[in-house]
Amino acid sequence: MTAVLAKLGSQRAPTSSRVFQFVVAATILTTVAVAALNPSDVVSLTVVGVVIVVLGVPHGALDHLVEAPVQSSPGTNEPWRTSDVLWQLRFHAAYLALMFVYGVVWFWFPAFALVGFLVLSVHHFGQSDLAYLGLARHRQLTIQLSRGLFLVGLPLVAHLSTVAPVLERLGGVDPMSWSWLADHTVTWTTLLVAQHLLAGGLVAVGADDRSAVGRETLTVASLTALFVAADPLIGFAVYFGLWHSLNHLHVLASVLGSRAGSDFLPPVELARLAAPRSIVSLGGLVVFVVGFVASGRTELIVPAAIVFVSMLTLPHMFVVERMWRPGGPVT
Repeated sequence: MTAVLAKLGSQRAPTSSRVFQFVVAATILTTVAVAALNPSDVVSLTVVGVVIVVLGVPHGALDHLVEAPVQSSPGTNEPWRTSDVLWQLRFHAAYLALMFVYGVVWFWFPAFALVGFLVLSVHHFGQSDLAYLGLARHRQLTIQLSRGLFLVGLPLVAHLSTVAPVLERLGGVDPMSWSWLADHTVTWTTLLVAQHLLAGGLVAVGADDRSAVGRETLTVASLTALFVAADPLIGFAVYFGLWHSLNHLHVLASVLGSRAGSDFLPPVELARLAAPRSIVSLGGLVVFVVGFVASGRTELIVPAAIVFVSMLTLPHMFVVERMWRPGGPVT
C-alpha cells in the first residue's frame, strides 16, 4: 500500500492531466447545455441511469479484489485472485450483511439512515477526491471534510425546493419547513462554497506543488457552476461518474496493476474484472425499478434507488477506508 500511495503522491493527481482536462471540459459543456435546454425529468433520470451503469456500480465492483490476500505464486498475472474459499465466503458474507443491516435501518429508522448516509457521504467523497494529497493528518482531514461538505451540501441547498420532496420520502423530514434554511438558500450556498475556498486556501499555504493548487481551484470552480446551474440529478450524476467513480477506477487500476507488476491495468481488463458483480448489482437495481413501475409508484423510483445505492456504499466505504490507510490490505 505504501508503494501505491507513493506512486500516486508522485503523480500529484488521481488521474492524468489529459483525463482531468476532459472531465473539466465535459462538466462545463454539461453545465452550459443544462442551463440552456432545461431538460425534462426523463432526460435527467436517463443521464443518472447511464452514469450508474457505466461508472457508478463498476467502481465498487472490484472491492473483493482490493481486499483479497495476495497469492505468493510466482508468474501469475492476477495475484489478487485468491483460492482461499473460506476467505471469499467471509468477505462476501460480511459485505452482504452490512447491506442487509443498513436496509433494516432504512426500514425502521429512515431519518437516522438518511442522516447517516449524508454524513458517510461527506467523508467518503472528501476522502476519495483528496486522499492523494497525502498531507499532514490535521490538514488532510480539514480539506477532506471541507470538500465533502461542499459536494454533498451544495446540490441539496442550491436546489432545496426540488430535493426536499425526495428527502421527505426518504427520511420523513421536510427541510422546506426549516425557515433558517429554506428562506436563506442563497446565503447557505455561498457559505458552502466559501468554507471550501477558505479551507483550500489555508491548506495551500506553503504547498510545494502549485499544480495541485491550480487543479483544485479549477475543480471547485467547475463543480460550483455545475451544482448551482444544473438540475440536481444531472449535476450529481456528472460528479459521481466523471469525478468520483472515474478517479476511483484510476486508483484501482494502479493498485491492482502494481500487484501484477505493472503500472496500471488496462481499462478493458478493469471492465472485465468488474463486469460479474456489476451485473448482479444492476440486476438488483432493475428489480427495484420494475417493481415500482408495475405497482404504479414511479414517484418512489429515485428514493428507492438512493436507498439501494446507499446499501452498496456502506461496505464499499470500509474497503476504501482500508485501502487508503497506511499498512492496509494493498501491498
